Amino acid sequence: MMNRRDMLSAGLLGGLAPAGEGAGQDQSDVVLRDGLRNLDSSIDEFRDRLEGSLRGNSMNYGGVALVKNEVMRYLKASGRFPEFLDIGVALFFDIYDWHVRNQQQIQIARIADQRMTIQFMFTQLVLRWENAEGYIGQAYDR
Repeated sequence: MMNRRDMLSAGLLGGLAPAGEGAGQDQSDVVLRDGLRNLDSSIDEFRDRLEGSLRGNSMNYGGVALVKNEVMRYLKASGRFPEFLDIGVALFFDIYDWHVRNQQQIQIARIADQRMTIQFMFTQLVLRWENAEGYIGQAYDR
């Protein structure tokens, strides 16, 4: 058992002593610190999963929000919705999940150059599988 003097001196001198094996740490302290780090990362992962499942793919969260922002940028610049927007695979699946979650009709088609498209509001989202999964291009017309 430590007395009050030992605790205070350990707190003051512990901040000055270098960390590591030579600092006199017990093995249990190292194990406890590693356990707390693992617990912290597990809590962060749980929070992210819970937040993602509760919010889902709403118009203001996730991949759908990125697509919406690009469509809004084009709308503000030209005064109309774009005809096409290139997206990556992850965004394609996010848009698909959004349709399922909101019980919207899913319109998937294949265009002339053998690319898949999915209708999102008034814009055809063209799947560009060769780009990064989270790729989002600039909106365009024919």
